[in-house]
Amino acid sequence: MKDSDWQILYELYKTPNMTKVANLLYISQPSLSKRLQSMEEEFHVEIVKRTTKGLEFTKQGELLAKKAQEYMIFLQQLKKELLEFQEENMKIIVLGASYTYSKFVLTELLYEYTKAHPNVQFELQNDQSNLVFQKACDGEVDVAFVNGDYEGGVIQKKIYECQAYILSKGPIEISDLLNRPRIAYKTNDKTRAILDDWWDQTFHVPVPGGMSAGFIDVSWQLASKGLGYVCCFLPKGFDNSYHLTLTPIYYPDGRPVLRNTWFVYKEEKYSKEVQEFIRYIESLTV
Repeated sequence: MKDSDWQILYELYKTPNMTKVANLLYISQPSLSKRLQSMEEEFHVEIVKRTTKGLEFTKQGELLAKKAQEYMIFLQQLKKELLEFQEENMKIIVLGASYTYSKFVLTELLYEYTKAHPNVQFELQNDQSNLVFQKACDGEVDVAFVNGDYEGGVIQKKIYECQAYILSKGPIEISDLLNRPRIAYKTNDKTRAILDDWWDQTFHVPVPGGMSAGFIDVSWQLASKGLGYVCCFLPKGFDNSYHLTLTPIYYPDGRPVLRNTWFVYKEEKYSKEVQEFIRYIESLTV
């Protein structure tokens, strides 16, 4: 007997109509009749009689139907208790992260962590780094990953530095950027300030206007069509799927243009699960 067989008996006893029960269980009426026949063969009894008034359960069939009802109630209660047990033991960490960090770094990090900690789930909140940082300060998230340097009442651990690049369809000289269209994209104020400072030190003129994209990966796609160049920071393991030319940029004194990525959290007593995740991330820092 399968669980579905007990359900068939349970539903047929409530509604002794083959067509209605077949529709209820999303199976064909011939399949339903075949399953009923198999049950009769298994128990060596006649379960139902087909009369002019419809289906009529035999004494043995009524016994099986009542046992089916008990079994279905037991099964539903068991599933409910198992779900409650699972939810009770499942711990949720509320995590904030910038869009780019989530897309290019965080997915793999959380995948590896949850493999070793199956009782932990993450509630991920994505936003611009300045807004994510504020959520961490306000305690709206347990921990957060932000790009750029911010000040506030949280502990900050530097994860890594990433360098800024010019992304273009083909090779490009830095001195030639003034004569090329630039593609802007939505980013946080700290990132924009670093890139604007580099531009000001290098060219001593305002950043030019031009085409604008909502998300950074859209700007890369536009650059791959030769519509301009993009000035941005690239994460570790950047997947250059658009086959762009990557030209690192430097300040006039030769220093690379860098942006810090920080892991931040408030200095307070967290659950054991959050503390373990904090230790894990800090073990990965450079």
